[in-house]
Amino acid sequence: MGLVSLYALACLLIELVGCATFVMCKVFFEAILNIKERISQGLFSSLGNDVKRVNDSQYIGFHARLGKPKADGSRLISYYYFYRVGGRNGKQVNYFIGNSEQMDAGVARRIAMKIEPHVKAGEDLLKLKFEAEKKHVRLKDFWSFCGKDFFVRKYKNSRDAIRNIEADVLPQLGSVTLDKLSQHLIELRVFSPLIKRSKVSQMKVVASQFKVLLQHAVENDYLASQPIRQTSFNTTKPNNRTKPALAELTLSPAQIKGIYYRAAKSDKNNAYLYTLRIQILSGQSLSTILASYRQDIKGNYWSLRGTNGKLTGKVIPLQGPLKLLFKDVLTRFPTPESLFLFPSKSGRKDGEDGMDARAVAKSQQRFIANVHGETLSMSKLRKQIEQAMVNIGIDPLVVAYLFDRKVDGYLRLTPKDKAIEHGLNHWYNGKI
Repeated sequence: MGLVSLYALACLLIELVGCATFVMCKVFFEAILNIKERISQGLFSSLGNDVKRVNDSQYIGFHARLGKPKADGSRLISYYYFYRVGGRNGKQVNYFIGNSEQMDAGVARRIAMKIEPHVKAGEDLLKLKFEAEKKHVRLKDFWSFCGKDFFVRKYKNSRDAIRNIEADVLPQLGSVTLDKLSQHLIELRVFSPLIKRSKVSQMKVVASQFKVLLQHAVENDYLASQPIRQTSFNTTKPNNRTKPALAELTLSPAQIKGIYYRAAKSDKNNAYLYTLRIQILSGQSLSTILASYRQDIKGNYWSLRGTNGKLTGKVIPLQGPLKLLFKDVLTRFPTPESLFLFPSKSGRKDGEDGMDARAVAKSQQRFIANVHGETLSMSKLRKQIEQAMVNIGIDPLVVAYLFDRKVDGYLRLTPKDKAIEHGLNHWYNGKI
């Protein structure tokens, strides 16, 4: 009698004998859907669509599950090996061997043959697989097979420690293999989120416990070294009223040009915008510019003074944009009572100084930071102007004169040497 005929007979029995014998008929019906035969490729070709499972008659626990028929009439067959670990009330496992898209029944049977002695010996197949792949085992698998039991033995109050790992570590790193764990990755996914949520104390506890777990992995050869090198971090909350220090900026000749034109186009009549432009045009320091007197601008030359107020004997030729700029300064800052080109707001007094260099420097730094997003000290600005002049091909002796670099006496340029004019013209025409 075929399986279809048996199925029809079961349905007929249910109608004839009624509910009193329904349980018996149900057992008979399930026996039709689940059969016990030697699993083979030939068996599956002879089965009807009403058979859902075949238990192997030789290897207890080895079975095949048959899926629903596809459009072409084929069915997906999945092979499993069911076993228990720890007796009748122990752990139950349905170990997946593979399916018909990966192997045929013969291959699945040979695998089951190799599995059987391990099952009879009471070994856990999942744990054996875990051990075999220990070099690339995932954190959540290590926790499941080794870590959790280790914490139960390690900590008196193991519930809290286990909860910390399962709540704060595994959701973020559980799928990562142990060999891929690093200090940076752990900080990024586990520690930093806790700090951002103001759970600094919790972060410290989790860091300590996670480090213990990973050390256990090292001691059992799952890891070559401890990924967590430190568990102390800067947990100080940033002060929103204090702006972080900006990184030092490196300027190209084009960026220096951009700063100059931004300062020139500003509609603000601020002294620091003029001193910044003079620095860029002449290469002179801010302190030198602020030490200058109005009377030092004569004809086509600017005579330089030291911070002690005495003339140094060095002059800068005034031509092109630099000459126009000084003319504008003398017009915009007409303070007859003061000697200084850029007088202080207090006016002429005994022992008067020019404008405060520190205050002007800070204003210039803020302006540069607004243009480029980064700050730059005035000394470094001067060095970068010097480098820009060298980069565009200005005579090195001219650059040495402008920036007070030492050269042999016979090479040193005199204050009114025409080479200085040519060098500055090159600077103005090339980049300014």
